[in-house]
Amino acid sequence: MLSRDRMATAVQRAVALRRSDSAISDRVATGGVAVLLSLAWARVTFPPLLDVLANGRPVFNSPVDSMPATGRVLGDTITASVIGLSLLLAGYGLRRRRARRPGELVVVLAPLCALHLAGLVNGEHPGPVALALPAAVLAIWALRPGTHALATIGVLGAVTAAGALLLAALRPDLALLTGAGLGAKSWAVGGLLTGPYPHSNVLGLMLALSLPFVFSLRHAWSRRAALVTILVVLVWTGSRTSQLAALVALLTWGLLHPRVAGRAAVGWRPSVLVGVPAAAGLALTVFSPLLVTDPTMFTKRGRIWRALLSRWAERPLIGHGPGYFERRPELAEALGGRYTHGHNVLVHLLAVGGLLTLVLFAVLLGLVWRRSTLLAGLGAPAPALFLISLVWISWLEASHLAVTLAGFLTWLPLCLIMWAGPPGGHDRVRTPARPEDSWRPGVADSRW
Repeated sequence: MLSRDRMATAVQRAVALRRSDSAISDRVATGGVAVLLSLAWARVTFPPLLDVLANGRPVFNSPVDSMPATGRVLGDTITASVIGLSLLLAGYGLRRRRARRPGELVVVLAPLCALHLAGLVNGEHPGPVALALPAAVLAIWALRPGTHALATIGVLGAVTAAGALLLAALRPDLALLTGAGLGAKSWAVGGLLTGPYPHSNVLGLMLALSLPFVFSLRHAWSRRAALVTILVVLVWTGSRTSQLAALVALLTWGLLHPRVAGRAAVGWRPSVLVGVPAAAGLALTVFSPLLVTDPTMFTKRGRIWRALLSRWAERPLIGHGPGYFERRPELAEALGGRYTHGHNVLVHLLAVGGLLTLVLFAVLLGLVWRRSTLLAGLGAPAPALFLISLVWISWLEASHLAVTLAGFLTWLPLCLIMWAGPPGGHDRVRTPARPEDSWRPGVADSRW
């Protein structure tokens, strides 16, 4: 009898130790990913801030690189930190975590590798900076954090918005885009808010891609504060593409909440409610550049699309490489200006990566979309809302697909969604402590 009691006690202790070890691994995974995302955000935020403080508001898309030496050193240091931390976290995850699928890692890395391959074929030498995103992807794959890790992106979006407002209050001459820099948005009285970034569209893109993850924040008051801050700044940026993407995402969120949108959404599956707006955005992204013939349409994007599609025909399979726009400054005459991307994801991927990259990216999007609809049904709408924002932004923009850390708000969320566990953990659904801190499709939170 005594030996049986001792055996039962030993088993209980072993189970408790296993649970404790799993909890520690969960905390390391979530904390590690949060630090990685924060470092990537710092890489695209602080060097431009130092440039603005040192040299004033730069001319957008100027061929002259005015970045001070301190900004370059800081940027290189942060990039090296991302690579080093990613490798450490990947080693930890490979040693401690389970249920890894190498095939999924290949699917996620394939579009990035195809883009870098296109660069190498076209004589580009990317350097160590090209390792940052693949290393971060490897770390996320090895750690496999839960959906609560997505909340970090929402927090960073709110911090970005609050920082832009603070800079506008302290130094409006640096934070606002005015005069000739407004271009077609000369109607903006007083200027457009850019924060530390080169253009208000850059700030708008960051906020629109961060906004869906506000709904991953645990507490209702934090969701409200972050949402209001982001929306106020997003309106001030004048970035119409980002504003439209955010509006569609918010309307979709409203349809998922019957008490917000009435009872129109009751009875509809979450996959349908999120699938319709996503399909509409995807259709615009695919068919607009193929059907538009007027070069002045969509703020002269028609000209950009026609010119790049004609050049894609020169290298249909592999494209011209991610550095095509910087490597060929004479493109400015054909495009009607000095641009660094194709202003449409379909056109951009074809131009820089060819059919190979486009197909691989489409496969990745399809798998991530399947995962996001599953998570939406389990009570985590943020991944699906992010993909809706992404496809609507991709209709008229493409700078968010950079292969450096400048593209972290596209590539890393896709990875997190791909490998995120159910809400609250890897294999369990958390029961919230308070009703207002929970959300399930079809169950409204009156205080959201």
